[in-house]
Amino acid sequence: MSTQGILEKIVDEVESEEDELVDLCSKLVQIPTVSPPGESREIAKFIESYFGSLGIATHIYEKVEGKSNVCVELPGKREGKIIWLGHVDTVPPGDPSSWKHDPYGGEVVNGRIYGRGSSDTKGAVAAAMIAAKALSRLPRDERCSVEFWFTTCEEIGAREGARWLAEEGFFRGDVCIVGDSEGFLPRDPVIDVGCKGILRVKLKAKGLAAHGSVPFLGENAVEKLIEVWRYARRISEFKLDVPKALEPIFESSISLFERRMKLNKSQEASLRRLYHFPTVSLNIIRGGIKANVVPDYAEAHLDIRVTPGTDMNSVKDRMINLVKESKVDGVEAEIYSLREGIYEDPKSPYVKSLSEAVRRVTGFSPTLRILTGGTDGIHVKQISKIPCLGLAPGVHGTAHTVDEYVTIENLTAVAKIYAVYPLLFKP
Repeated sequence: MSTQGILEKIVDEVESEEDELVDLCSKLVQIPTVSPPGESREIAKFIESYFGSLGIATHIYEKVEGKSNVCVELPGKREGKIIWLGHVDTVPPGDPSSWKHDPYGGEVVNGRIYGRGSSDTKGAVAAAMIAAKALSRLPRDERCSVEFWFTTCEEIGAREGARWLAEEGFFRGDVCIVGDSEGFLPRDPVIDVGCKGILRVKLKAKGLAAHGSVPFLGENAVEKLIEVWRYARRISEFKLDVPKALEPIFESSISLFERRMKLNKSQEASLRRLYHFPTVSLNIIRGGIKANVVPDYAEAHLDIRVTPGTDMNSVKDRMINLVKESKVDGVEAEIYSLREGIYEDPKSPYVKSLSEAVRRVTGFSPTLRILTGGTDGIHVKQISKIPCLGLAPGVHGTAHTVDEYVTIENLTAVAKIYAVYPLLFKP
């Protein structure tokens, strides 16, 4: 059979499994896998049972009991090996009463599957499972080898998931496709060629307690934090020295964002700075023990995202200096997480072959993007030294939100791409 005939066969195979794909995604959503704590044994057993029914062997690996990672191996005879990586854990749903659709219901309504993790990333997991099923039915000499990894704890640093697996040497392949992305549309597909790095800072302020009626006898730690934040937020004005090779990708990333979102003028201005300056968000602030007590301790957590290929240490040093420049006594900056971003050369053969798979399935050339968030691809790239690209069915702006959903159209298209890529891949 010709290559085109094989491609058409596997695309038709995935198309015929759409009902099962939807059912799989719904059932995955119905299994709670909140991180923390990141326990995933129930969903791992579900995945193991599914592949067992197909006669496909699986392996489960745990650093900590109950935090399961599943590997499905499909050996092929063509040269090369692809790693597919997606996580099964999710963030908490928040207040269930704020949801119109049960966060663990896996409801299918008007072409959408609702529930926590549907977009991030149980939809991608379901698509990979169907792709693996379709690939297993092909003769080995028609495809390269593929390993599908379904991991846990991505939402809390992956220390019992992909990070641990990378450190232990489990990942071995030529390229890794990370099923953790958003913004895909069959008529406007996206490939992530990189993702931003992360710098997390805890500002810790010490004050002096006093009665709330005589605040001048104390030192208000919350007020100290507020003053320091006025300086710390200026990290967003620190110009980054970015790789010139990524400039076209920055432009295509910004253009994609503009196509997906309606922005006001202030948001548009921030978008234009998205890759040449860090972003900073004050996401947690704690302080005070009682309404009539001047707080003697307060802390704030800052989430700083930095373009890959830039000097993270220079950003860290600038942040520490900004806190010093505030000249507020009793406040220090603790750097508790520093993770550089990653990127692949847009002209690499891996990008070209995945782009070809996207074109074969959708009929459209993909937009290449640097993802603003981080993924487990960082661990695979930095520890296992395997090139990483992101492609997933996630819907733009739905991850971690109320009434999160993924579309059936996206699921089917991405499942086809996952199935087609091992037929086109050349290391």
